[in-house]
Amino acid sequence: MSVRLTVSVFYRNGTALLRFNRTNDIRLLVRTKVAPRSVHTQALNPIVSHNSSPSSGWQNRWNLARRAFVDNLLSRVTNSLSADLRRRTARHLMYGNSRPFFALVGVSLASGNGMLTNENQLEGVCWEIREAVGRMQKNLTVAERLKLNSSLGLKQFELGSVIAKGNNAVVYEARKIEKDRDPSDEILKQGSSNTMYPLAVKMMFNYDAESNAMSILRAMSRETVPSRSVQQNFSRSDQQWLIGYDQNLIKLSPHPNIVMMHLCFADYVPELIDSHTLYPQALPTRINPEGYGRNMSLFLVMKKYDMSLKQYLSKNPSLKIRDKILLLAQLLEGVSHLSNQNVAHRDMKTDNILLDVSEGNDVCPALAITDFGCCLADKDNGLNLPYKTADTDRGGNIALMAPEVVTARPGTFGHIDYSKADVWAVGAMAYEIFSDSNPFYSYERGKPPLLRNSTYKEEDLPAFSSDIPLIIQTLIHSLLQRSTSKRLDASFAATVCQIYLWAPSSWITKYVMPTSNEVLQWMLCLTTKVLCEGGTMMSTSSTKQRTCTEYQLITTFLHRAKLYEIKNALYWMHSIQQE
Repeated sequence: MSVRLTVSVFYRNGTALLRFNRTNDIRLLVRTKVAPRSVHTQALNPIVSHNSSPSSGWQNRWNLARRAFVDNLLSRVTNSLSADLRRRTARHLMYGNSRPFFALVGVSLASGNGMLTNENQLEGVCWEIREAVGRMQKNLTVAERLKLNSSLGLKQFELGSVIAKGNNAVVYEARKIEKDRDPSDEILKQGSSNTMYPLAVKMMFNYDAESNAMSILRAMSRETVPSRSVQQNFSRSDQQWLIGYDQNLIKLSPHPNIVMMHLCFADYVPELIDSHTLYPQALPTRINPEGYGRNMSLFLVMKKYDMSLKQYLSKNPSLKIRDKILLLAQLLEGVSHLSNQNVAHRDMKTDNILLDVSEGNDVCPALAITDFGCCLADKDNGLNLPYKTADTDRGGNIALMAPEVVTARPGTFGHIDYSKADVWAVGAMAYEIFSDSNPFYSYERGKPPLLRNSTYKEEDLPAFSSDIPLIIQTLIHSLLQRSTSKRLDASFAATVCQIYLWAPSSWITKYVMPTSNEVLQWMLCLTTKVLCEGGTMMSTSSTKQRTCTEYQLITTFLHRAKLYEIKNALYWMHSIQQE
């Protein structure tokens, strides 16, 4: 790059940046006086409202990165080309499909011609990667969305056999009744399979809430946190309450590692063939005179999964190390999504992790976190729960409560920080994944667990077998640090797992610290692979080099990846191996 061209690029982009910082309006990035070679960028600037989202800062970096890249690219084209061609080329690169832009950026980085030079421009490309992958994920989510009517309630489903039963709910396999099927037919149908019954309906046991939709939703609101749709057939006065209900409760956005819950609604408890033997006390008196349940309860409609993580680990005691790391990475990605949206699950255990093994037993299954009945999803308090009295609900599964939760003491100004509580539980669950036993569980009646979450010391944590990589061992021990300031957060830990799985081996084994350009080249390679095969990602074609679970995990990583976070994770990994 010549000195003249460098000065010109610096002046043009620097002037635009100063104007933006002064006015906080991206429309002023339109340059009224430009050099002849910049005519292609005129009238191409997007109009962004003042009420921009929190990600607008990254969007501004993206805009400047694309502008600098396009200007540098087209300034090297000979002047014999017409201005119209240059303008159309700029339009396609600036606001068209992301794939040509990624291709040219990749060529630029590989050739080292200096079209993108500073960290802000490279972070802008990372923003573009996140947006492109996010659009693809959104399209997949829309394709998976079912057309369900909350006003029809249970009448629109056929229920099969029981999948699971707990103390608070029972889960039936289900399918949607088609238009050519009579909705008044008997609800219970015998026989089941994943193709016949692709859904699961979870019926909560209601002993306390009044038999109306508002009371039930209020009492069991936390169960609805991951739901994509909530019952809407209310009167006008009830709808005002529903608005307040939505304002105080955080609703999770869809994520591959969070249970796919399509709909939740309140309806009358049906009389099913096996209900008198499985849960007689939860039935209302109109069905069982000796029952204690209410007439109505909450129903959650979700995707049907094959088994829990606990069941999977017991059936597959000799998993490959790579598959175990894939399970851990998915678990961390799910918890990272919860933390980013200020939600704490508070009941993490292998029973509450569901798996989809539809790809076969020889590949790692897809993982999803479920059962949000104990979660903290309060917009007012976030992840800091006021703890004034001992009656405050601290969550479920006391054995896997983080040390800062289980040792908390109530007080006038007391509070509990849940920002890293779930990730501590993931560290404890990792022992079940990698060593078959959890040191914080008691496996024999009357025998205390090896460690107690309230009193253990880090040096007392059991050692792993030598076949588990040192980075993964250290990562798990870092998740189990008693001090929250020393404990890794879920996003950082997930990034470490993703780098270990997909990055060039030389970055890890040879202590080679890549440059920002090399990291971005790697991310572009992953992005190209995902975007090119994204349309067929859910297929079972034998020509794919990776499984659907791996593609989905890479997509999840790219959707949140930031350049500085990747470099920080690499520094941490190198420091572990050099100790």
